[in-house]
Amino acid sequence: MKRSELFHPIVFSEQEWADGYYKRNARNIAMTGKRLAGILNKSGFNGGKILDVGCGFAAVPIEIAKVFRDVEIIGIDLADPLLMLGDTLVEKAGFKNKITLLNGDAQNIQFDTDSFDVIINSYLVHIIENPVTMLNEIERVAKPDAKIIITDLRRGLLALFFKKFKTALTLEEAKDLFIKSEIRNGNFSNGPFWWDYVTGL
Repeated sequence: MKRSELFHPIVFSEQEWADGYYKRNARNIAMTGKRLAGILNKSGFNGGKILDVGCGFAAVPIEIAKVFRDVEIIGIDLADPLLMLGDTLVEKAGFKNKITLLNGDAQNIQFDTDSFDVIINSYLVHIIENPVTMLNEIERVAKPDAKIIITDLRRGLLALFFKKFKTALTLEEAKDLFIKSEIRNGNFSNGPFWWDYVTGL
């Protein structure tokens, strides 16, 4: 099945798009956060500095903060309306001391090389303009022994019924992108509607 063009903006800079994205996806992205927190937990991770690249409204950082006591999580995103919503949700969850949200570009991450113990990236590979550039940046800011978890929608049978899956990558297309990048070796796996790339676990 041929991949379709995106039907929404790359950056949700308008409040209407941001509000709609939150309403449609809040529950599913929170579930993703629980799943990624579980992956980290099984890896033996106990704490450290985490970067969420493309954090949106911070559902994934909030779920991770629920599981790990000793973490500092920084989330970056270009969508100010999502970041403002995320700040509200972080405060409501009681994690202002653990989670900081900043405006930042996934293709030009504003942090130093070898800065983070964990890098999280959710549902951005199929959206961003230059995914290989983003993967290279993730590799740059990850410490040599860092854990990297990247997840995204997978174009499969669900694409016959839901248009958002038509814009996603197949697992093979994702693998081709990663081969072109400088990101360290990891393992691919897939679920009913997603694929994961995990390193350091």
